[in-house]
Amino acid sequence: MQADVVTTRMSVLTRVLPMRILVVGDDEPQLGPMAVRLAAAGFEVERADSGEQALAMLDERWRPVVIADWHMPAMDGIAFTEELRARGVEDTYVIVLTAQESDSDHERGYLAGVDDYLTKQMPDAELFARIHAGFNTLALRRSLQETRAELTHVNREDVESGAASVTETLKRLQSEVRRAQRYGRMLSVLTIGVRAESASVVDESTVAAPALRAVVTTLQSVVRTHVDWVGRIPSLTGGAAFVCVLPEAATPDGPPIKERVRKALAEIPASRIAGQAIAFDFGLAGLERGGHDGKPVEAVALIDVAERCRGCQGHDGPAQLGAVQRSVAIGVTIACRHGYAVVSQCSFKSAPQLS
Repeated sequence: MQADVVTTRMSVLTRVLPMRILVVGDDEPQLGPMAVRLAAAGFEVERADSGEQALAMLDERWRPVVIADWHMPAMDGIAFTEELRARGVEDTYVIVLTAQESDSDHERGYLAGVDDYLTKQMPDAELFARIHAGFNTLALRRSLQETRAELTHVNREDVESGAASVTETLKRLQSEVRRAQRYGRMLSVLTIGVRAESASVVDESTVAAPALRAVVTTLQSVVRTHVDWVGRIPSLTGGAAFVCVLPEAATPDGPPIKERVRKALAEIPASRIAGQAIAFDFGLAGLERGGHDGKPVEAVALIDVAERCRGCQGHDGPAQLGAVQRSVAIGVTIACRHGYAVVSQCSFKSAPQLS
């Protein structure tokens, strides 16, 4: 294969990857001419006399492809590859040069992270083809990594509302709970139910996406920036449900926080909620400072108690009793719990509700 043909075939990849190749080894009679041929094919070729020197060069500058001689003093090609991978360098394609096809320790090299093998006497046509395959493979790896990263980012955000997705919410909240329990810190969760009441909506549980985004944007504007955050949670009562996670907020802080949130939601312009009449209800549960007794609390259980609180009417009855019993069982607090007693009127729900 001619050098100009190789250059043409690599033109697309050139726009993605720098065409740098690092050749490692002190076998000048073999590696010198190879480096010259690669340079003539349009590659930017650099040389290192040893594995140690190559590692130092790679620390300073990334090279997509490395061709390393198997037999080098102090650090052979396999040991060099092992050290490179141990440093976390996975986006470099490593080719090891062997003296002949009969080298039998290829399996050890593959386990160390070697991507391919070449013999020093390989014809130019095969040499260029294998180099091309290396760049192509590396470009594919990067494309897959970027795709996975994009999918991960998409999965972290709820498409309809812009809040953290249900999966991301539970994951992040679990971390918040663990941190609060480990250091004896306070943590509260305020759940917000959103339901549509417009007669024009066939299914009254359906809330339009623009309305959900308006709700989430409003919630994010009310809570503390870079401290509190908003996520979506499953709603078992129809409509949609969200949670405001409030680190360092105690349960008695819940009623005034809820009232501030309620007022902000009531002021959302009709144009931002697609003309729907929407209503809200609220629930609260929390961890108190030093009150965990080492008993692990799961994020889903904390949400469950807050949602039981949301379903309560705020006075004596089965719903309030069930919420208190569940909160006692898992070791969290709700606004109406005074010790183990159920008060006749919940302070959390005593403020006027949004009509």
